[in-house]
Amino acid sequence: MNSVFIRVWKYPIILAVLTVFGLLAALMGTGIWHVLSWLALTIPAVVCLRYALFPTSR
Repeated sequence: MNSVFIRVWKYPIILAVLTVFGLLAALMGTGIWHVLSWLALTIPAVVCLRYALFPTSR
């Protein structure tokens, strides 16, 4: 059961962690933290756009 949980939730958890990191970095940091925030928030946006524009047939 543990492997099923990891297989299903691995990528949503990674995207959530990236989003939280990006938002916190934008709020609390300056300089390089803003660049890291942009990078961290771009990845989930690109993934969402990819699956919205080109859905998989599962």
